[in-house]
Amino acid sequence: MAENKPGTAAPGGKHWNANARDWAEIQERTARPAWLAVLNELTPSPGRQLLDLGCGAGGFARLAAGRGIRVSGLDTSAALVAIARTRTSAGTFRIGDMEQIPFPDDEFSAVTAFNSLHFARDPAKVIAEAIRVTRPGGHIAIAAWDPLTDCDALAYLLDLGGLMPATPRRAQPSPDLTDPASVRRLLSHAGLTLSPDRTVECPWEYPDQETALRGLLSTGPAAAAIGHAGLARATETITESISPYRRPDGSYLLRNTCFTITATVT
Repeated sequence: MAENKPGTAAPGGKHWNANARDWAEIQERTARPAWLAVLNELTPSPGRQLLDLGCGAGGFARLAAGRGIRVSGLDTSAALVAIARTRTSAGTFRIGDMEQIPFPDDEFSAVTAFNSLHFARDPAKVIAEAIRVTRPGGHIAIAAWDPLTDCDALAYLLDLGGLMPATPRRAQPSPDLTDPASVRRLLSHAGLTLSPDRTVECPWEYPDQETALRGLLSTGPAAAAIGHAGLARATETITESISPYRRPDGSYLLRNTCFTITATVT
């Protein structure tokens, strides 16, 4: 889970390379309820082709492939793409930019993006590219974390932001892609037909502090914070951020929700 807030550095592919194995083993699975919700809504039949933008370590692609779907993925992180390839050897996973999708026109029956659209410099261009590679009648599904004020991870992200170098504000403010209405406007302006959005519970749960820190230090924003402020300070900051969510048995539970929106290409 990550958000590009004004005044913070947006993590690129190199930041997601830093602790790719911990991301794949611990943190990526926090989005599994959203994966299932989207996959059940798309109901793609075996043999159909699906592209996951910002595929990470390929957790969703592996889930879809298990239902007989031919999967492809695109991500800027070489380390995460390498893991995705080992998880789903029959899939096609490429390193690249969502704004220049390296696949032909009308290649896929569905394109998905889980908590990745907000990393784009130009989200509208990503949607245009997704439409280009989706066949008429196909679907584009976007999932993103709900407004952070509704998620327990707010403190973690704000505290990480305080450890990153400031970046110049954009002359044109970016849309808030944690707001379902903003995402709906983006998709509507692209000429897509939208289904109602849904809210999905996606808790972050860890059995102990060591696992929590491994997971939370594996994200792109955490790697950016470590690069600027150092591992010790980032670890101390995260430990303090999640302390209110420590349970009596030493485990942690942060309650978060995602929204999902599915659009049809006409």
